[in-house]
Order: sequence, then structure tokens, then C-alpha cells
Amino acid sequence: MYCLDSDVIILFFRGDEKIRKRLLIVNPEDIFITAISLCELFKGAHKSKNSKTNLDLIHEILNNYKLLSLDAKSSEIYGIDFNKLQKMGKQTQVLDLMIASIAKAKGLVLVTRNKKHFENIPDLKVEEW
Repeated sequence: MYCLDSDVIILFFRGDEKIRKRLLIVNPEDIFITAISLCELFKGAHKSKNSKTNLDLIHEILNNYKLLSLDAKSSEIYGIDFNKLQKMGKQTQVLDLMIASIAKAKGLVLVTRNKKHFENIPDLKVEEW
């Protein structure tokens, strides 16, 4: 089961063939996105010159994949990992850490093209598509 990072969804919207092929072979029931990524997508869509098209694509994603939010378990994972990373001197962007915390709490593999953003997060399963 997979959690798609915002960058993967954006690349899918832009026609990335590798991502499209991977999504076709995975059961849609096994694909999730986070509310954090959704916020990032809406921010970009409303900023873009093709707002209507991009908003339609986002709504299509919402119709096909399950949406996950922060809950008590993922919030606690966030707090633990934030402090671990801070002590190690390896801060991660807040939104990336929230996305990772949700994926970890649900036992999902995080799919991204920005592995570097997540490389220091302990026990996070990451795949690059």
C-alpha cells in the first residue's frame, strides 16, 4: 500500500509515463494521499495559469484514492521524529515530516521523486517512482 507525495501527483498530472504505468498496476484501493499533499496541490492549482484543468485533475485524484489526515498516532510519530531529527542536526521540512508521519502511522510506503527530503526520517519506507 502506497502514500503518494505531492511531487509524484504533480508529475502524474504532467504526463509522466513511469508514474502512470505504476499507478495502472496498483489497485486504487491501495493508494492514498494525505491532506497535507492535497493542500500543496490546491495551493499550486489556484496559483497556476491552468487553474480549472488542475482543479479538475485534483478532484479526479480525490475520486480515485483515499485521503488521510493527521490523527493521534501520526501526530505522536511526528513529535518523536521531529525531536530525533533535531537532536541529530538533520531537520526535515515540517510538511514533509507530517506526510511521512501519516505514512508511517498507516504502515504505507511513501512514493516520491524527492527521496532526499525523507532520507533522514527513521523507519520510513520510501520508493521512488
